[in-house]
Amino acid sequence: MKSPLQKIEYDKTVDALYVYALKGVVHKTYKLNSRVLLDVDKKGKLIGIEVLDASIPFSLGKVQDRETKIAV
Repeated sequence: MKSPLQKIEYDKTVDALYVYALKGVVHKTYKLNSRVLLDVDKKGKLIGIEVLDASIPFSLGKVQDRETKIAV
């Protein structure tokens, strides 16, 4: 089975990490807590996950802005 994960981006200027799960249009965003947001499409499928203040739980303080593509 292939992984649906598309890519991961980290933006150091706003300290946000975004995990793209599927390609699609975001219909609604659910706030799990003060730092984690889930984006879903009209059918409720997960499009992506955003982690705010990402350097806190992931120790990303010295990481450069980057985009990582993941083969599917």
